[in-house]
Amino acid sequence: MARRWIPVAVGAALVALVPAARAQMGPALARTVVTAANYVSLAPVPRGRMFEVAVVATIKTTYHINAHKVLDEFLIPTEIEGQAPAGFRVVATEYPAGEQRQFSFSKKKLAVYTGQVIVRMKVEAEAKAPLGATELPFSLRYQACNDPRRLPPGTIPTPGTPAKAGHPELFRR
Repeated sequence: MARRWIPVAVGAALVALVPAARAQMGPALARTVVTAANYVSLAPVPRGRMFEVAVVATIKTTYHINAHKVLDEFLIPTEIEGQAPAGFRVVATEYPAGEQRQFSFSKKKLAVYTGQVIVRMKVEAEAKAPLGATELPFSLRYQACNDPRRLPPGTIPTPGTPAKAGHPELFRR
């Protein structure tokens, strides 16, 4: 009689673990929906000069992320996080306007980014900026969703160094 209960107990334990496993998969999945990289407008960046950093985020097809200016106070905005390294100062950060779209899970339209979004930052290389390649340790924080599913917030690094300029088309307006 006791042997009959063993499969039932094991089955119940596995069923109890499913929500925990899904909860752990959520943040991991959120980090796979968006990729990001930094590009700079000058290379090398001379001390005492202003330059631009373009943070380019690519969002997986069928997903969107909330815009920086959200239309509902309960939504998590897309933001660049982190401090400029010693000798550099972020002067301004410019987020594009989001596209207003309607989704089945919301009665109101939401401001979102889809496909690719470019956040531009004006940065100053101060007179005391270090020489040589310097990592810009910024991160992109966002919340990704597709129409039926909302993922937990994610934060990913935006790798790039001032010594590696690329994609001049990112800085033409």
